[in-house]
Amino acid sequence: MAGKSEAVLVFPSTHHMLRAEALLKEGGFRVRLVPAPPQAGELCTTAVAVPSQEGRKAASLLEARGVLLKAVLFPEEAAAAIQGRFPVEAAEELAALPGLGGIVEKLTRQEALGRRDIVSLLGLEGEEGRLCRAAEALAGGLAGREAVPAFVLDLRGGAAGGRKAGKRQGKGQARDLERLRALAAEMASLGLAYLILDLGGGEGVPWSAEEFQEALRGEVVAVVHADKLPGHAGELVRGYGVRQVLLGRGGLRRAGPQELTDEILFLRDNRPGPVGSGNLVPLLSRGLEVGEEEGRAVRRVLAVLRLVLGEAFLPVPEALWRRGELCGGNLVILEGVTERLRQALREAEDILSTKGWSVKRVKSGRGGSAATR
Repeated sequence: MAGKSEAVLVFPSTHHMLRAEALLKEGGFRVRLVPAPPQAGELCTTAVAVPSQEGRKAASLLEARGVLLKAVLFPEEAAAAIQGRFPVEAAEELAALPGLGGIVEKLTRQEALGRRDIVSLLGLEGEEGRLCRAAEALAGGLAGREAVPAFVLDLRGGAAGGRKAGKRQGKGQARDLERLRALAAEMASLGLAYLILDLGGGEGVPWSAEEFQEALRGEVVAVVHADKLPGHAGELVRGYGVRQVLLGRGGLRRAGPQELTDEILFLRDNRPGPVGSGNLVPLLSRGLEVGEEEGRAVRRVLAVLRLVLGEAFLPVPEALWRRGELCGGNLVILEGVTERLRQALREAEDILSTKGWSVKRVKSGRGGSAATR
């Protein structure tokens, strides 16, 4: 959930949220993207958190620049809006596991878990079922049992962009750009705001920064996923407006509880981007054998992340949600080709509905009609 010393700014659309983020960063504010409290009645899935003492100043700046605000929630109001009480069903699942009495008490009192607590949770091999059910109950209480979809655009086979992006000639480039524009329009019509660019081992995207920004029209939260850190990662953030660069996580099961705890504590203390799991949980199903040891490790880590971080966007790889498992995740990853976007979204909605969850669509555009489900 939002930090105890943070104010949460809620917006009526993704366009206004993204514009607010850019203006506040330009103004020197410390900002981070957080899930919008469901009880706030917003039509944008994402809110912006700033230090509480700067909340009113930030709101005044945004209003002066014509950004529409739905609400500004200060710590006490934000805590009430997200129903901070730890769910009974989550506590019961954890209480059934030996040696977790102290951890359950801390979670119930909304106290931060310590290093030893996190190591203990990560060491519960074979108990992924109870951990996942507890994490799902907590995620449902925080997010109103609504998951946000994120579409993966596969650029592994495309021409590398980087510093040379936008300089290619010929019809191929025009087709690529038109496809990006069409995808952005399709996402807007479906109420989708998160786009993950999968670069694989490549170095860039096949468009210039100007083309990319124009095609997305300031209405999409773009995240890059790559097998290794792109040499122009800084350019992707500064020029393309990418919010986060994530690296594929291999061999998760080979990392010990102490190493994983270090990474989880870093995420809790720094909140590095809109995908709250950072590089810890694989976004894609590529190479993930759900049901085997690697899959069990992913479920266990994802569940512990939810229990430790509270409110955050945590990704659910497609290989998990298609089995009806969320494990505390609330950012549903849709893989595949653009032509199957509507179908993949319908399939996610159908599967999540069997668990009492829904897929949250957003209001897109500067003042257009709502696209909420």
